[in-house]
Amino acid sequence: MKKIVVLGSGLVGKVMAADLCKDYDVTIADINRPALELIEKNHKVQIATCDFSKKEDLKKLLSPFDLVIGAVPGFMGFETLKTIIESGKNVVDISFFPEEALELDALAKKHNVTAVVDCGVAPGLSNLILGRHNEEMIIESFSCYVGGLPKERKKPFEYKAPFSPIDVIEEYIRPARLMEHGKIVTKPALSEKESLHFDEIGEL
Repeated sequence: MKKIVVLGSGLVGKVMAADLCKDYDVTIADINRPALELIEKNHKVQIATCDFSKKEDLKKLLSPFDLVIGAVPGFMGFETLKTIIESGKNVVDISFFPEEALELDALAKKHNVTAVVDCGVAPGLSNLILGRHNEEMIIESFSCYVGGLPKERKKPFEYKAPFSPIDVIEEYIRPARLMEHGKIVTKPALSEKESLHFDEIGEL
């Protein structure tokens, strides 16, 4: 049976570990021991305490695993991913980090590692949905709206953080990289706001 380690026991990491442990031998690792014990109590997972900023400790942790799932906060995502690649481990990563993941391309090739990055909801699931439909039909345009809508909207935020709150804040302050007319450009956060109306929800 494949051995998988999930790095990070936050809002998304714990859900992935709970889902994967139904079919695989799963360990979830984090620096937060109480959070790990709560997951262990409710799911068939192994737990491991580790400070991912300590490179050698992380490499030692990764040693027995076939696949690594990266689910750490964005501020530590790039360096964690780099260490995973240097350890020669294939990885699927959902971290929302500001650095350019393609800077690690040569390193991944050197260590014969497959690294699937930006594999969260959007980017991630949105790209998979688009890719699937692109195989089945001719697509002229594609729009994907993503947000953390609560059951009950309450001011001032009217928002439910579906992942790391620190990374939610980053989405509103970090400059955005996007493709425009075939070129990658960078624009200030919130520089092109758009209002949308949804029935039964209202204006967003």
